[in-house]
Amino acid sequence: MLHKKWLLMMTAGLVLTVLAGGGCIFSPDPDPTPDTEPPEPYQWPDTADKLMENFERSYIEMSIDAYRDVLHTDYKFIFIGNETWYRDDDLASTDNMFAGNPGIDPETQELKDGVQSIAINTLLKQTPWEDVPANDPDFPNSKKAYFQVLIIFTLDGGLNTITVDSDQMFYVKSEEVDQGDGTTRTRFYLYGQRDIGEE
Repeated sequence: MLHKKWLLMMTAGLVLTVLAGGGCIFSPDPDPTPDTEPPEPYQWPDTADKLMENFERSYIEMSIDAYRDVLHTDYKFIFIGNETWYRDDDLASTDNMFAGNPGIDPETQELKDGVQSIAINTLLKQTPWEDVPANDPDFPNSKKAYFQVLIIFTLDGGLNTITVDSDQMFYVKSEEVDQGDGTTRTRFYLYGQRDIGEE
């Protein structure tokens, strides 16, 4: 069982350029039968629960654009031991992971296969959303709920997996977003996460 920190470190910051047969492997031939149906748009996250559904979908679909839209501009992830990653750190690592790029094992320094697919087996809210006071040093004026998290990352080739099995506190924050027509609409963002530990 692994914390998110281990996975983020493994997938962070490695850029690998590979050429094969005179062409780049990241520029394959076009799909002869492309999927013509556009994906279903993400729902407007006007509740905390809808936001969490978008968070889950963005991970499963490995969509960095949708994941970016989930995060608040002041997002941060606090690991056990209080080391903190901020929005830019998280996005850089998650973009690398969603792109399927290889990473470095932080313990052995060995090159590891990139992530091929992600399955969220459990993202289960254990407590109701509750208010976080304005004097909270990390996530003021937000809402929090305790989640049980079990995510399985299948690595390239499908033979190996990494499992993140931990308890996390999720923090969300709502803002009134200008709709461009003189009206506003409530939108929730993921303000942060706190890693509580493995079961």
